[in-house]
Amino acid sequence: MIKLIATDMDGTFLKSDMTYDREKFNELYEKMKADDVLFVVASGNQYYQLRGFFPQHQEMTFAAENGAFVKYQAEELFAADIDSQLIKSVLEKLKEIPTIEKIICGKKTAYTDTTSDELYNYANQYFVRLERVVDFEELPQDTYLKVSLSAPKDEERVPEIVAMLNEKLNGQLIAVQCGGADIDLIMPGINKANGLAIIGEKFGIAPDEMIAFGDSGNDKEMLQYVGHGFAMANAQSDIKEIANQVIGYNNDSAVLQVIADFAENQWQYPY
Repeated sequence: MIKLIATDMDGTFLKSDMTYDREKFNELYEKMKADDVLFVVASGNQYYQLRGFFPQHQEMTFAAENGAFVKYQAEELFAADIDSQLIKSVLEKLKEIPTIEKIICGKKTAYTDTTSDELYNYANQYFVRLERVVDFEELPQDTYLKVSLSAPKDEERVPEIVAMLNEKLNGQLIAVQCGGADIDLIMPGINKANGLAIIGEKFGIAPDEMIAFGDSGNDKEMLQYVGHGFAMANAQSDIKEIANQVIGYNNDSAVLQVIADFAENQWQYPY
């Protein structure tokens, strides 16, 4: 029996216009609650942005920031903590790629040094708590979860940039593609699968009692960790290859349809 359902958001649970079928989800969410099936939002995005999608967020579970920040209701289960000196060292290396935009993701808020209102407003869609700093030399007091990068001028080169970063960073932080032009730098061993492991330990849920949905490079470990990993039809090709099954498109609410199939089959594998 399935006891935990985890889903990525962008390109997976959400349609391209950043919406979802709320009526259908609310019906399924009540069914999940009644049957003690835990619904987990597992995303690379900021916790404060993610909770804005759900009126029920105060009772929900989140593995945000690619598993670097895990919360169950009001209880913090885990927060990564990257040393500020390591962040400064990494930022120094990133100067070799001047087209990359950088956001430092803290537990309190995210930080940007951009002077462009256009870039700030774009980033603010994903980081609803976003603070401007003059530079990153003196980082504010915070717990640092990850470094978020974007290479909108080099989107076609993102896989190449990820490989180059992983070579330069030498395992101090791990670069993962999050979809499109976005890249996250996270601590080794910190990913969505690690977030699910923390949640599973709290609730006594084994990996084979979990299913997950994803579409991008930062979903890979999660899809491999759970008992059954679903890739979207619009997923990256390498994600489709490692998933147990490829389902429909995010714009067709495929995640909700699969959850409905599980609910109808009393949370047993329905296919």
